[in-house]
Amino acid sequence: MFKANVVSIGENAISDTEPIIILFGENSVTDNLEKVSVVQRFENVQSADITINNEIKIDDQVYTVKFKGDLVDSNFSMLGHVTLYFTEVPDEPQNNAIYLSPEKMPSIHVGSTIEY
Repeated sequence: MFKANVVSIGENAISDTEPIIILFGENSVTDNLEKVSVVQRFENVQSADITINNEIKIDDQVYTVKFKGDLVDSNFSMLGHVTLYFTEVPDEPQNNAIYLSPEKMPSIHVGSTIEY
């Protein structure tokens, strides 16, 4: 398990209508992506060891991994990038996404801690 801290939240990163959080590591986010992303700083070296039924904790909110796309490991290791969906897993899920349960967006802010 490893931790990241939220260091910035783009002006269009959180939506009331789309239960999605797009995360990037602080060294890999571009100016355009920063507007729609949550930027995280890792406390230790990140290696994607996320599997189905693992837990991801955002502050005191605990989520269970229901699906992990094929691109998650490489994107996460190279860019600190992953997209978290707080929805049911669709028939055709995104390859760069993790789908989580419960299907409720967390309260997230600068300073939030994410434990993978």
